[in-house]
Amino acid sequence: MRRLSLGRQDFKTIRENDYIYVDKTKQIHEMINSSDINFLSRPRRFGKSLLLNTLKELFKGNKSLFKGLYIYDKWDWDMKYPVIHLDLSVNSSSPEKLESALTWSLNSIAKDFDITLSAPDLQSKFKELIIKISKTQNQKVVILIDEYDNPIIDNIKDLKLAENNREVLHDFYRALKTMDGYIRFIFLTGVSKFVNVSIFSALNNPTDMTLDKRFATICGYTQEELEGYFSEYISKLAEELSFSYDEILDKIKYWYDGYSWDGESSVYNPQSTMVAFNHLKFNDYWFKTGTPGFLIDFMKLYDAKPILEPVITDESSFDSFDIENISEIGLLFQTGYLTVKKLQLIDEEGEYTLAIPNNEVKNSTLKHLLNIYTKYLDYDLFRLIKEMKRQLFNLDGVPLENSFKKLLANIPYQLHIQEEHYYHSLLLTWLQLLGFNIIAEDNTNKGRIDAVLTEKNTVIIAEFKYSKLKETKNSEWIPVKTPEQLLKEAKDQIHRKEYYQKYHGKKIILL
Repeated sequence: MRRLSLGRQDFKTIRENDYIYVDKTKQIHEMINSSDINFLSRPRRFGKSLLLNTLKELFKGNKSLFKGLYIYDKWDWDMKYPVIHLDLSVNSSSPEKLESALTWSLNSIAKDFDITLSAPDLQSKFKELIIKISKTQNQKVVILIDEYDNPIIDNIKDLKLAENNREVLHDFYRALKTMDGYIRFIFLTGVSKFVNVSIFSALNNPTDMTLDKRFATICGYTQEELEGYFSEYISKLAEELSFSYDEILDKIKYWYDGYSWDGESSVYNPQSTMVAFNHLKFNDYWFKTGTPGFLIDFMKLYDAKPILEPVITDESSFDSFDIENISEIGLLFQTGYLTVKKLQLIDEEGEYTLAIPNNEVKNSTLKHLLNIYTKYLDYDLFRLIKEMKRQLFNLDGVPLENSFKKLLANIPYQLHIQEEHYYHSLLLTWLQLLGFNIIAEDNTNKGRIDAVLTEKNTVIIAEFKYSKLKETKNSEWIPVKTPEQLLKEAKDQIHRKEYYQKYHGKKIILL
């Protein structure tokens, strides 16, 4: 069996050592012929670095590496271009350190081309590098920038630092604006599209490939690619887990497929898929390595509703954002926690349905949200999940009530937020972890149900009631409404509005 390219981002190493390489050169060829300045946003650990590395070897004219690939007989191998390849995953803990890291990168590239840079500032040094390489090589330059937004993304919790780093990048990227006569091709990748970084305002508006149907599968594995390149690994996984070939394909799809940027073509998460083949078991692999640290803190501040049910929106709400005004939907989409499930034209404008892509993202995100809300350890969560599901189906009211109390009691004091959406999100997250399909705020002809949970022929209608606390003369905090009052309100509302009528013929549990 050919080896998996786990942890490998160097195209030359992969090809020379016969690792599996999923051929993306057809899309690469089309992209190069479509535009000279391109931008692509994809989540972390999704193959962006390998894509840039492939472009580097292609423009350098390393023909032997592409033998057997789509582009082999379609590329002019007599044309070779010098490549400036920058990776902005550098120390950006201060603007000064960012400038220092970028300066070091430019000097290192200059050394590779046997030239010396003498310009006094970062922007001038970048221009000098481009001009000198172009003149000494007698050829236009190709510029590839990986993780262009990393100095912002990594510091987004500190808005002042993120803003200062953005200013450094603004000046740095402005160097490219007047260099058309020296540049053959520019390609940038990153997680997010920030509206106020000069790349998108001053660089002659690069072509944004992110939602372009032609390049929807340029990163990740399609179904055809999965079965074509990894058939031996699929068989090995099926044997290990005692499934048939078709059954294991369904399992892999359930866990790792579902990412889409056009609402039609879907791809598998390449990182998780390969790790599953390597470890011969399913698990939440991408969450541990592909989740930006700031996103974990961001989840603490916002309603979990966009993660729990599909969101219908337009492109402007998620394709870009500013660091001072982060879009919740945009952030979740660009970091890989939401994906395009459906795209339809309404009045000539695109209407997007965004949702969680697959079981890995759903499972790991819900567990993490519960960890945020309750500080439960994974083992305790697993045990309590099993208990509560059994109690629900056995209609064990008192034990279920005690389990909910146990759940709420484990919320640290400082996280007890007097906002209804916090507890609403907590309960919805918990109920999803129990394994139910859930419809939040389901509409009937008489009102809106807080949540409907379904499993096979059973329907659970959940109505949530919330009471704020008030302080007594003795400095004690007590609910404004008693639990008994809230329970009566919920039951009366369900019966008065006949929420159950919509599900006539099924086993109905009122929660």
